[in-house]
Amino acid sequence: MISAPLRSGEIDRHLRRMRRTTWVFLMTVPAAAAVAFIVPAGNGIASPLAVTLVAAAAALWVGFTANRDAQARLDRIKRAFAATGDEEKLLRDHRWVNLAVLVRLEVMVIAAAVAIIWGASSPAGWGILALAAMMMGLSWPTADKTHILIQRAREQRGR
Repeated sequence: MISAPLRSGEIDRHLRRMRRTTWVFLMTVPAAAAVAFIVPAGNGIASPLAVTLVAAAAALWVGFTANRDAQARLDRIKRAFAATGDEEKLLRDHRWVNLAVLVRLEVMVIAAAVAIIWGASSPAGWGILALAAMMMGLSWPTADKTHILIQRAREQRGR
């Protein structure tokens, strides 16, 4: 199956969509910080130390496996492209991969807020929040990343 090449401006539209989505997720970081400042530290059903440890472990595991998960998803969409040659589907699937990464990183934001509000170590929660913000920033969609994805998918199709 041979598909038509991408229409003019399709990559720009793709990047605008992905950047809009990433921007929305990035805005949850200051929102979580505001919530952490506004909501008084409370007593949870678990000890503050347990809350901090569980939140930190969950955040770090989810955050640091996000890259491996994203790479596996990108490999799958490149294989799908190799079978179909549909570049529009490749870009659509790329947006879904980006969304999956952002949702995983959002778990870090939520875990950070939990650790700040109900945990024993507010600095640990703020550190997790800063790490989540940094990782979201690193996931910012760029034209170079998109062109590399398309190029590698085309190469895989040509094998």
